[in-house]
Amino acid sequence: MAFQLATAALAFSAPAMAPSRASSSVVMSAEPMLARRAMLGAAAAAVSMAPLAAFADGASSPAVLAKSRALYGSRVFKLKDASPEAILEEKNAFTLFTTGAYPRTGNAVFLETQKGLKAASKKALAAAKAGDKAGANAAVKEFIAIGKIDGSSADFFDPKQRRNAGAPPTAEIEAQMGTQKFALYEPVKKNY
Repeated sequence: MAFQLATAALAFSAPAMAPSRASSSVVMSAEPMLARRAMLGAAAAAVSMAPLAAFADGASSPAVLAKSRALYGSRVFKLKDASPEAILEEKNAFTLFTTGAYPRTGNAVFLETQKGLKAASKKALAAAKAGDKAGANAAVKEFIAIGKIDGSSADFFDPKQRRNAGAPPTAEIEAQMGTQKFALYEPVKKNY
């Protein structure tokens, strides 16, 4: 974009004027004026020699990995004993967890884990399409085991549970609630 703007500015620049003199004589120089093509070629060469901007966008930073584990891992964790229809509705959560929590960064462990996660999610979705609840749930549990999703509050996210930005983390609230911590996630009263 910047290169196009530079070339457009050079294409429509006014010609260089010789200093005015009292007499109307034409002033000629021994050096010819720089042609527009030569100037554009020099500009293109300068742009191609300049170092490129870094392509790193923070896509595999520890914070992004933790966030994708919490967001998509919790969605998959909720499917442990779900119906085939529910598993099919959440089919994108498998892909988003696989690529978000274990990105293709050249890390051999991540690549092996990602390969196992893809196979387990493929198996779960195929069983869910066939209507096999037991097979789909077994494949989801395999996915959870491969992805090391433990369902703890650190790996859990519930969009229905909204709090202010300065509120304490979920783990602290759960610790204060004791045996009533289910109330954060379930609206049903439990009889003890």
